Amino acid sequence: MIKKIDILGIQLDNYTVREAIRQVEAYLDNGVLNSIECISMQMLIHSEDDTVLREVMGGLDLAIIGEKEILRAAGIGTMQRMKETEENDFSFEFFKRVERNKKSVFVLGQTAEKIEKTKGMLHEEFPKLVFAGEYAIEKCKGNLETVINDMNATAPDVIVSVLPTPLQEHFFREHKDKMSASIWYGIGEFGITPKQHGVRDFFRSLLHLGKLKSSMEKYQARSLTGEAGEDE
Repeated sequence: MIKKIDILGIQLDNYTVREAIRQVEAYLDNGVLNSIECISMQMLIHSEDDTVLREVMGGLDLAIIGEKEILRAAGIGTMQRMKETEENDFSFEFFKRVERNKKSVFVLGQTAEKIEKTKGMLHEEFPKLVFAGEYAIEKCKGNLETVINDMNATAPDVIVSVLPTPLQEHFFREHKDKMSASIWYGIGEFGITPKQHGVRDFFRSLLHLGKLKSSMEKYQARSLTGEAGEDE
């Protein structure tokens, strides 16, 4: 199975959940900040116009494919990978390992409501998970250094970000060198548990898939003429 796939010039990891979690186990104790994010079609589409978003996605230690349609667009989705991605298996296994290893979690979000919802879902699925702290950026009226100071004061092992993209990636790029944690896990628009797809989600996925395929075709055309390399 291909372990890396190139989408619009960005390298995404195509590990099985078991392989990815093996890396997470190493990240929890290696003494440096390791970056993990779930990648959506919308993030890939927006990366064409947002250089920071593109830079962060390209530099992640573990770029988790968050939508099976990305695998479908790349033409490499095995049944196992499609199922793991659709059921959000990585997220579940990630938090199970964090809970099992008794590591602490700091939840970072844009609003207090989003944070409370995230914490509630986590507590329901992983009742022994240790919460070190939380911060809603909406409460920060000035310099975001306050967020970093409050975060580092709790000495978390894992920072779980539910900030929306691209705010999430801009925040990470600007402050990553100041974060005292083992893992940055950017969930963004994704949830903790398996998604419940409604009709609206189905048509939105189709729309994003169409846009992504169009962007990929244009990128490949530019690559053939050498323009893609000049843009980067």
